[in-house]
Amino acid sequence: MRSGAGARPAGRGRRLAPVLVVLAGLPSCSAAPVPKAAEPVVRVTGMADLVLPFDAYKPTAGQRAVLADAHAGLLAQCMRRHGFTVSPPPADAFKIARTDPGNSRRYGVADPEHARRYGYHLAPSDPAGPAWHDKLSRAARHRLYGSSGRPGCMSEAAAMIAGGAPKADWRWLALQDSRSLDEAAAQPAVTEAVERWKACMQRAGLRYPTPEAAIADRRWNLERAAITATEKRIASADTACKWSSGLVAAWFAADAALQRAVIAAEPDRFAMLRANLRHRLSRASAVTDR
Repeated sequence: MRSGAGARPAGRGRRLAPVLVVLAGLPSCSAAPVPKAAEPVVRVTGMADLVLPFDAYKPTAGQRAVLADAHAGLLAQCMRRHGFTVSPPPADAFKIARTDPGNSRRYGVADPEHARRYGYHLAPSDPAGPAWHDKLSRAARHRLYGSSGRPGCMSEAAAMIAGGAPKADWRWLALQDSRSLDEAAAQPAVTEAVERWKACMQRAGLRYPTPEAAIADRRWNLERAAITATEKRIASADTACKWSSGLVAAWFAADAALQRAVIAAEPDRFAMLRANLRHRLSRASAVTDR
């Protein structure tokens, strides 16, 4: 069983905005097995409880906004030195959080209010015109992105923020994040909860073998903005059954236990992740406070 978060619209992420490059300068890593972990007693009663151990090492939406604004400012300075004027828009922590739902969709759609309003769709974002960098001349784009093996202003700005930071393997963290989710899904407490979820859905007249099958129903075109009343009704039933069956709580408990085990087994890696983020935030804050 895989996470329902995979049902995000495929159109997202096809092209990342340059201001987010500062988050993407990540070294390669090798796969490491996720240690086995005992399942702890965890009380989960609502969305606010879905805070996982790995979250303490990731930048928050507000921190991502600080990093993005610093990157944008340094990028603009670099472009000016080469005779180009660019004006990247300021980062908005609220929009960042809204675009990346984080743990709220980690176990599928689990927020009753979201299901009532948007069904299986992501909450709509503000309409956006062409990205600022799409309007640049060819010469300006070459300077922004670099060409013929020469780094552009985007890379230069990212390097200035990361300069001197302790090396940290963010790709490794992303891999462990994904693996803990999938390994948790296979644990007996979770598979048993899925069976209870399935029975709950059947009592509502809905026959889906798994939560993934419900969100993948072809009647919901998640690429389009239209949300039908049927989608909202079924998503609401799905969400209610996830909570009443104990599926969210069981999956979260198994997921959190596995993550705690990884942190305990790799203290040096996590110390470097924390130090790297702290360093980059310090440098970014110095830029934005000028």
